[in-house]
Amino acid sequence: MTTNGNDASRHYQDAITAQMGERVTNLGRRVSDIENEMRTGFRQIETSISQLTATLAERAKPQWQALGVALTFAAMIGALAYWPIREATNDLKASTTAISAAMVTRQEMDWRQARSQEDRLRTEGSIVDMRANLIPRAEHERVWQNYDQRFLDQQRQIDEVKQAQNSVYGARDVLMDMRERLDRLEQQRRLMAPVAP
Repeated sequence: MTTNGNDASRHYQDAITAQMGERVTNLGRRVSDIENEMRTGFRQIETSISQLTATLAERAKPQWQALGVALTFAAMIGALAYWPIREATNDLKASTTAISAAMVTRQEMDWRQARSQEDRLRTEGSIVDMRANLIPRAEHERVWQNYDQRFLDQQRQIDEVKQAQNSVYGARDVLMDMRERLDRLEQQRRLMAPVAP
């Protein structure tokens, strides 16, 4: 709420609304300044007309031409004073329309706040569920230690089997077995080969 053009209690949601608010405030100040200048001008004209009327009354001789010039002059000053007010009022109307189009209504803000509360409650519920289903770190470490121990035992067994194979069955034995297999295959092939007539 503003008092005599002071905007101490205004709060804006974003920069565009603040900019439009400042523009409306400036236009309002300009209109009030123009009104003050217009009032002062009209008072001066009124004073001039009063002095002119007094002068005319003193002379007791109507000077219609001077009065017509004064009225024409007053009308011109009034028109010149009114023209910026009309322009400022049009600008103010356009700014107000633009602000109305860009602003968020109170109902929309309330709806968004309610949605935010629902989301927050849903998130907090999910966190509570996750915490209820968590397994303590000590339990995880105990399980992983059992797996590590099992892997170490299996690796040890594999190493023992390899060592036993290397000591009993060496590379020479493998080559000898392969040679025996080749000899057997060649002998089977000769036996199965058809005899030429």
